[in-house]
Amino acid sequence: MSTEPSRIPMRDRNRRPSRLLPYRSALMIVDMQYRIVQVMHDRKKLKRRASRLVQGSNILGIPQLVTEQYPRGLGDTVEDVARHLKPECIEEKTRFSAYIHPIREKLNELDVDSVVIAGVEAHVCVLRTCLDLMQAGYRVYPVWDAISSRRVEDKEAARERLTQAGAIPTTVEAALFEWLGDADDSRFRKIQDLIVGDTNE
Repeated sequence: MSTEPSRIPMRDRNRRPSRLLPYRSALMIVDMQYRIVQVMHDRKKLKRRASRLVQGSNILGIPQLVTEQYPRGLGDTVEDVARHLKPECIEEKTRFSAYIHPIREKLNELDVDSVVIAGVEAHVCVLRTCLDLMQAGYRVYPVWDAISSRRVEDKEAARERLTQAGAIPTTVEAALFEWLGDADDSRFRKIQDLIVGDTNE
């Protein structure tokens, strides 16, 4: 008999604990583009953590949704992240919110109830995306060590507002291990190596 928890209907999601389940989750990377990332606070850490998150999601089979804000002007997704993505998962946008029509369609097709979010800027596109997703009924998990703004004050304001609005804060390491769920999983060593590699850099 399978030990995997049974799926709970979307309408009942608010009645259960906010566990991050891999088969009910998607990862969204918001606007991690060259010209934006270049001016972010602690950009090296931002790129490193976002890259680890994407690599870990690949290992664990988590579907990915990626947006680029006006790429003709702001450039493509940074190579640290882009080299681990499938090109077809990237959608262009001009709205601040990444909850645009193609993303809505993909989320509906995936039939997930939780969205893990990383990217920039915390107080603009990430904030609007999270609020729109929550309004649509999704559980939202901002990965705060893979999110940034130009100013620390703006990121902190976004973090406080989203937490008050019901977003569930997490980190790259916490999200990956919560998705993994068991140290006896055959993928544990790969995830552990990702985390240890990031700690040592």
